[in-house]
Amino acid sequence: MRTLPLRLLCATLAVASTTTALHAQPAFPARPVTIVVPYSAGGVTDYFARQLGSKLSRMWGQPVVVDNRAGGGTIIGTQLVGKAPADGHTLLFTSYGFTANQVLRKSLPYAKTSFRPVALLGSSHNVLLVTNRLKGKPLEAIIADAKATPGSLKLASSGLASSPHIGAEFFARKTGITFTHVPYKGQGPSMSDLIAGVVDGMFDGMSSYAQVKAGRVAAVAIAAAQRHPAAPEIPTFRELGVDLVTGTWFGMLAPGATPDAIVDKINADIRLALQDEELMAQIARTGVSVSASSPEAFGRFLGQEADKLQALVDQGVQIHLD
Repeated sequence: MRTLPLRLLCATLAVASTTTALHAQPAFPARPVTIVVPYSAGGVTDYFARQLGSKLSRMWGQPVVVDNRAGGGTIIGTQLVGKAPADGHTLLFTSYGFTANQVLRKSLPYAKTSFRPVALLGSSHNVLLVTNRLKGKPLEAIIADAKATPGSLKLASSGLASSPHIGAEFFARKTGITFTHVPYKGQGPSMSDLIAGVVDGMFDGMSSYAQVKAGRVAAVAIAAAQRHPAAPEIPTFRELGVDLVTGTWFGMLAPGATPDAIVDKINADIRLALQDEELMAQIARTGVSVSASSPEAFGRFLGQEADKLQALVDQGVQIHLD
């Protein structure tokens, strides 16, 4: 019997070992996938996650369950994913609170390395909405009144350090005004009081544009680089002389040790899912601008958002979450 040379035998065994290991690695997803949303059901983040999850479920042939874990300023749900097995079967669908917590809290029960960016999925720029009592009042006049009587302008938000709150803080810094912040527990209560005239205004996403169309509140300006195609009548702040671009974002993250291959597959499948016209139309109804990024681009974006918020804090804005 002829025997293989030792060098050839070793090479053959190495190839066989690698092939066996590749075949042994389970395909993703191998079981149901859970998308944790660290907000209550019914909001834009939850809706976006559910629409995308439904599409991914059909693509993957596995159930995709959206698990709302609200509480602790998004910390409860975020921590859950940070400690989950790093196999891609537990994901985090989150938004601006993820950035705010990292900058504004002294300590967190997880680290930046507890997560891997998968994809930035969309953004929504803030619109300055005002009660109908101020309808038609120019931005210049609103700013002048706020300067004349510091603290008289009452701006609501969906919560401390939420995107609407931070948007108002950026607005104040850009214009030199002082306002009174009125935080609420969620967008619903804050909008109700804005409609009732309890507060003067609020920075909110384009999801509230339906309230403008219904005549319940008025829109002054949008904090975007250009006008929104669904609301071309709303001018940008830049058009009105205020260099303000701010809002929220939506993105998917995985546990920090998730392998590259799984992160890349989820990213690629998300990109494919977002090519579906019906899905895009459903999300567009919320006013969100959808555009899936690479994991690397999302990571850079998160760093830039944290830097902008840190700069606001460094300028003396007092926002305490602990």
